[in-house]
Amino acid sequence: MDIVYKTFVQIALLSCYKFQVLILSERLHSVTAQFDQLRAVRFQDAINKAIPRKKLNRVSISNSTATPKSDSILELEQADELPHEPLRVQQQLLDDETRALQVELSSLIDAVQETETKMVEVSALNHLMSTHVLQQAQQIELLYEQAIEATKNVEMGNKELTLAIKRNSSGRTFLLLFLFVLTFSILFLDWYS
Repeated sequence: MDIVYKTFVQIALLSCYKFQVLILSERLHSVTAQFDQLRAVRFQDAINKAIPRKKLNRVSISNSTATPKSDSILELEQADELPHEPLRVQQQLLDDETRALQVELSSLIDAVQETETKMVEVSALNHLMSTHVLQQAQQIELLYEQAIEATKNVEMGNKELTLAIKRNSSGRTFLLLFLFVLTFSILFLDWYS
């Protein structure tokens, strides 16, 4: 009864673990989706910041064709071109970070799946062990009953031996008495004749 209860508790714990793994997996997917959305928003913001500068560059380029370029306008154009480089670098960093997070998340998923596989194996081994323990408990109970029966048989054998010894001694006494009476009868008959 106790083994059945323990097995039931272990099965319940295993199902709770599987449910928790499922919840964590769903949570991981939702966090990944939120991360992708936030990354898209940041990317869109970066694009929106870059577009007005490009329009300013086009306006200044069209104006510069009409008027000769001065050093200050050239510097402004070069200054507008420079933020594009950090934007590309930032985008590259974001992409690298995204890839790193994807690798980390996939390794976490692999670890969770490996842990789940190991838990299933442990559960199977636990079930096998509980089955063997149950069989051994039944065998031990059978051995105990046989030991009690053997003890009773030994006690009955001892009683029978005691009775046999008593019978043997009373049989000897009877035999001695019979021989003694027979001897005196023969002597009496010999004397009488």
